[in-house]
Amino acid sequence: MIVGDGFIQPAPLLLAAAAVLALLAGGWWIREYRLGAQRRAMRALHALSEAIIGASSPTEIAEILAARLPEATRATSCNLYLVNLRSRVLERVPTAADPEPMAAPIDSPPEGLASAAVVCYRNRTQLNIPDVRRSPLVKIGPKTSLPRAALFMPLMVQSGTPAQNEVLGVLEVHNDRKLGYFKPEEQAAVHHLANQAAASLKLQDQHAMREQLFRSEKLAATGQLISGVASDLRAPLDSILQLTESLSASAGGPVPEADLQRLSAEANRASEIVWRLVSFARHDQSAPQRVNLNEMVAGLTRFREPEWRVLGLRHQSQLSPEPAEVAGVASQIEQVCLNVLVYAEQRAAESPAKTIAVKTSVLAGKALVEIDYSPPNGSDAEPDPFTEATSAGASSGPTLEVCLGILRNHGGDARIRRRPGLSGIEIELPLAPESKEPAPRLPGPNSQQPQRPLTLMLVDPEVSGQRGLVTALGSKGHRVVPSTADGAGDIVQRLHFDAVLWAVRPGRSGWSEFNDRYRASIPAFVLIADTYDPQLAQSLGPRGGFLLSRPVQDAKLSEILREIAARIPAA
Repeated sequence: MIVGDGFIQPAPLLLAAAAVLALLAGGWWIREYRLGAQRRAMRALHALSEAIIGASSPTEIAEILAARLPEATRATSCNLYLVNLRSRVLERVPTAADPEPMAAPIDSPPEGLASAAVVCYRNRTQLNIPDVRRSPLVKIGPKTSLPRAALFMPLMVQSGTPAQNEVLGVLEVHNDRKLGYFKPEEQAAVHHLANQAAASLKLQDQHAMREQLFRSEKLAATGQLISGVASDLRAPLDSILQLTESLSASAGGPVPEADLQRLSAEANRASEIVWRLVSFARHDQSAPQRVNLNEMVAGLTRFREPEWRVLGLRHQSQLSPEPAEVAGVASQIEQVCLNVLVYAEQRAAESPAKTIAVKTSVLAGKALVEIDYSPPNGSDAEPDPFTEATSAGASSGPTLEVCLGILRNHGGDARIRRRPGLSGIEIELPLAPESKEPAPRLPGPNSQQPQRPLTLMLVDPEVSGQRGLVTALGSKGHRVVPSTADGAGDIVQRLHFDAVLWAVRPGRSGWSEFNDRYRASIPAFVLIADTYDPQLAQSLGPRGGFLLSRPVQDAKLSEILREIAARIPAA
């Protein structure tokens, strides 16, 4: 047999090479599969965290956790317990899957997994139970329906040292299929979700407290108004009574047309006073809407004019000819303006000059309401009603601390102004963005898709600058989370952000260390400086950063946000 020239590989060597290649391919596939699973779990965890923060009630938090927790961890079910300090029990939040309420006394834990939840609450630390059926913490009782493994995590609000942290309840997580501890990364994920649930519950409590304070403020203002306009309401009613007696006395004769017109006018006046009082006490509509500030202030001025005449006040009004439309809850803005008016008229009534003036204007994208009055003891001695206690003469009127909080929730502010012989309160609210109906156009290859909302963190030590950027970004439909430089690192570990906007102020730094530390978890970083530095902008570019200079131009900001939004799907 004649064999041609060439190198012939032995069959065993070829088989070994093929096996090695198969092993390498299999290892690569397993690695990619695990990395893909980790990425999917991380995205599910971020989405779940944001959903928890946006929840409006404990029941909604429990429903979200029960429905979406298995996507982010190996948990198959969960329970949420909240502490009731008055009765000293842990109350389980009912859900659609488990609607029966249950309470576990803290001092005498019951049977079952609830006893482990009480131990977790008492010790203020997480508790792992790898085998529920053999755990001494799960007391005697039927165990056929118990899960195989369980993890308990306290709902803790960070407020300083660990001993000062407030525990709101316990998150109980189950695994019905497998024994053993939850993996360390899953324990960290559940700990993160418990912190998010605690933060959401704390925000809900603060919102409920703010609403309660606002209702109390409204009741106090309404009572003050009722006592103030009692004489005004009595006057038209007395006129109506006299006219009806006069008309009844002349029964059968011709009815004077002037008396009928006067009777109708007095009835309308009384009806308007009653309607205005009832409108102040009506249920709030929490949906924001466009509010014409000029019309609102004009209506309030007309409403208070009879009271001013009784008090002997000289008043004048000067409303802006420009449209002054703001966005917010109309009843809350109206209540704020009314409270300031009542406070100003009380102070002016005690002064010798007895003057009050109301003015509206539009300046630099802001709507301003200026209420000036003559102070009783001179402008230098006039207290700040937002921060200081008022004098005895004004103490019966409504306080303005809640009003200041309402204005700041709407992106506005209020301040007192002192001038020789005159004091005033200035209310500031951002103008509502112009509503423009986009012209319909056919989709083409170069047409831009609408920009999706972004989740942004804003770090700015100056309150005024932070408030302006929050308003500008919120008007574009983005979600903005303000933060301080010290707390930015903690927040970025709890929430997923599409970008971070960091405003550099003189004497304050820290943005470079933050960018280097969290660059891997944040797709984009926007630095806002006083001047534009080309070298700094060039150094930020390769790291996915941008540079903006103050004052921030809306067109440049929109361009950067569009570019950030275009990166997100690829990331």
